[in-house]
Amino acid sequence: GRLGPSSFWGQGVWGRGLCRAYHCHSDTMMYFGPSVATNRDAFFLSLSMVSMAEVFDKTWFVALVMAMRHDKVTVFWGCFAGLLVHVFIAAGLGWSVAQFLSPRLTNSLAAVLYGSFALLYCYDWYTTEDGSDVIASGKEEVESAMANDGPPVGRAGVEAEYGTLKTKHVAATEILKPDLRRVFFQCFLAVFIAEWGDRTQIAMIGIHASQPLVPVMVGSTLAFGMLTFSAVLTGMFIGDRTLSESTVKAVCAVSFLFFTAVAIHDALVAPSKMPHQLHRSHPLI
Repeated sequence: GRLGPSSFWGQGVWGRGLCRAYHCHSDTMMYFGPSVATNRDAFFLSLSMVSMAEVFDKTWFVALVMAMRHDKVTVFWGCFAGLLVHVFIAAGLGWSVAQFLSPRLTNSLAAVLYGSFALLYCYDWYTTEDGSDVIASGKEEVESAMANDGPPVGRAGVEAEYGTLKTKHVAATEILKPDLRRVFFQCFLAVFIAEWGDRTQIAMIGIHASQPLVPVMVGSTLAFGMLTFSAVLTGMFIGDRTLSESTVKAVCAVSFLFFTAVAIHDALVAPSKMPHQLHRSHPLI
């Protein structure tokens, strides 16, 4: 019989081409938002969330303490590399979650997650002792954890060994290379292990599952870069500066309350169907 318009579009060459184009567009939408404004909002949301969750965190103090002991450039790249791996881990886990849950459900779960973090920060603020210094306590915690590593082999150790029978014909820059590699991997492993299972990692999984993937990855990477740089810079000029721990916890609690409100808003306006169900409902398929 004669093919009708719907059969032509559904089974013909043009119909198959449009279906493939729609599927390609839908797959792209998983990585980018439908508009520039959506991508911009996801970028700034991830940038602010990771910044607030990570500032004065244990990984931040690892970078600070290591910068006070070793070469600043090596410390920066070692710590940043450890955090960058976590960006890809969170992106992969968040993307996997988004494949099995609807956008409305992922945003709802993200709101519950951010709200829980807000309550945890409120509890931390409530139980913080008066006059507690977040910089001093963070440095003490990291230094005690690294106490078993032994004294670092730095420039002083090189000067002591240089000129002996074993190393007198080797340039000083060549002696420093193994030490810099050791410092790099020490920073990488210390930050990677400290970040594993941390609040920041869990929050990143939630935001990667509920927001466009690429803008969130870029925002998280930029936040980690800025925070690592700030820790290294602080390690150079810290002196006897202090900062109230209760103030930091209060700011984090208010910030995560704001993130919770944003996730609730996104859940209310998000579709309740799975992505593949939205594909099948398209008239060209």
